[in-house]
Amino acid sequence: MEWNKTKTIFIIAFLILDIFLGYQFFEKRSSSEYEVIKNSNVEKDMEMDHITFGNLSSDSETGYRLTAGQKVFTAEDIEALKDQKPLMEMPTDDHKVTTLRMKFSDPVGLSKQKPQDDAESLVSSKITGGEKYKLWKVDKDKKQIIFYQTYDGQFIYQDFDSSSNAIGQVILHLNDKNQVVSYEQTMLESFKRIQTESLIPELDAVELLYSQNYLKANCAVKSVKFGYIAQYPLTSTQVLAPVWRITIEDKSKGPKKKTQQTYTVNALESTVIDNNQNK
Repeated sequence: MEWNKTKTIFIIAFLILDIFLGYQFFEKRSSSEYEVIKNSNVEKDMEMDHITFGNLSSDSETGYRLTAGQKVFTAEDIEALKDQKPLMEMPTDDHKVTTLRMKFSDPVGLSKQKPQDDAESLVSSKITGGEKYKLWKVDKDKKQIIFYQTYDGQFIYQDFDSSSNAIGQVILHLNDKNQVVSYEQTMLESFKRIQTESLIPELDAVELLYSQNYLKANCAVKSVKFGYIAQYPLTSTQVLAPVWRITIEDKSKGPKKKTQQTYTVNALESTVIDNNQNK
């Protein structure tokens, strides 16, 4: 009699477990099918709006946030720089320097054929930690060449090309002879990885822009690049979020009037961070 009761209890328990597992499987399958249908519909809608986006990955990868500290430059750091003079007050116990402003004793010429290559060589050889920076852009109007700091080979993007809000960049200043006369530098250090999570794929980031009406008809996705951006740029300890940097080109105005707009999508939170990066 006791064995029959025990057997009945086991049968009922396994039956309940089977029902639960079946329900979980059905829910997961339904959710997966919904995602496929949703993504497929969004892609079709984008194609109907004549939005081209190329072969973007739909695979999710693991990523993380970063923390980093703002480097404080010392008098020893400045004195170690050869053929340069400070354009700011030297650091002391009461005066911390986080933005380095330096002038070259003699202007450094850049070749007309490969000025960007020469600028990269200058930064890597003459500037503290120069190998950590990559060329971002050349601003001919302001006579500047701008470099952004990188982490693991990826850009740490800045909201503005301005030393007042910069957290990891080098700005070379040119004279009318295309010579580098001075520069400004900020740097991040002591990087740590925190909060490992799944990143949204490239395709999902573009679809997010479309669903929030950032992508208009007759536009083209020119590039989707991974990097990081500071979430609270004015704090001493920076929290850097992984992002997708998406450049869109408007094709509706003809080949001679194409305009580009760059958007930043948080790759962990699926949110649009900004849309003020005109190019």
